[in-house]
Amino acid sequence: MRKLSIGIVCAWLLVGLAGAQTRPADETGDTGGIRLLRDLAPGPTNQIATVMFSSGVRNCATRIDQISNFLTNRTRSSALLFLPEKEPDNSMVSVSLEVQGEGIPRAYGSATFSPNTAIGCSGMYETVQFWPESCNAVAAKHFKGAVSTGSLGGEIGMFNIGPSARVFLMRATGSSCVSIKKEVLK
Repeated sequence: MRKLSIGIVCAWLLVGLAGAQTRPADETGDTGGIRLLRDLAPGPTNQIATVMFSSGVRNCATRIDQISNFLTNRTRSSALLFLPEKEPDNSMVSVSLEVQGEGIPRAYGSATFSPNTAIGCSGMYETVQFWPESCNAVAAKHFKGAVSTGSLGGEIGMFNIGPSARVFLMRATGSSCVSIKKEVLK
C-alpha cells in the first residue's frame, strides 16, 4: 500500500483548517487501494460504508456505517479510504476525513476498523481540531462534563468522556488549542 508522507498529511490538514475552497463532488479511484470521496451526501447508508462494502469489506460494514455516520452526521465531509488490495474482508481498513460541522472548526478525522475480533469487528476513531481559544475555554465550552485525569506527559491534558473515550487538549499558542478526541469501540 502507498504511504502518505507526514508533510503531505500536515499540508492537507493545514489547508483544511484554513478553509480550503469546496471542490465539485466526485469519486475517484487511485492505485494501491486508495479511494477519494468528496462531498459526502446524506442517505440511509453512509457512502463510506457503501464503497467499502462494494470493495469486499463486509465483516466490518455495520461498524463502518456506525462510526462514519457519527463522524459525518450534519456536516460537509470528504473522505480518503484506505482499502486492502488482498482479502478485503479479513484485513484492517482505514479512512481519513475532512469534516466541517456547523459552528465549530473544521476537523481532521480518522477511523480504523479491524475484523475477526471476538465481536466481529472493532473500530477506533480520532478527530483533531484547532480552536482559536485557550484549552481551558475549549474544555469548559465544548467538552462540558469531561473529567480531567491529569496530563499525558506534562503538556497535553487528558479528559475522560466515556468508558473508552478520551479528549486530549494541547496548547498551540497562548490563546489557541488543539483537541484530539479518541474512542475505541469493541
